[in-house]
Amino acid sequence: MRTALGTANQSKYNDKWAITLESYSSDKHGREYLNFSIESAPVFTTEDEAYAGGKRAIKVLLETGKYPNMCEAF
Repeated sequence: MRTALGTANQSKYNDKWAITLESYSSDKHGREYLNFSIESAPVFTTEDEAYAGGKRAIKVLLETGKYPNMCEAF
């Protein structure tokens, strides 16, 4: 399985930004497909902060096998 940054999305409710992470798996022929996606809460002040937070989240996932708390700025 491989996890990659998705898109940053701005909330209509608090104007803060969330980041989407997308996890892909491969079938027996090596073709990738989207297995699932997860979006953080809108906790980032800017779009750039959301992408930086997404990169940190992927690093935590690779190091620990777990996502960080996606309900707070990580």
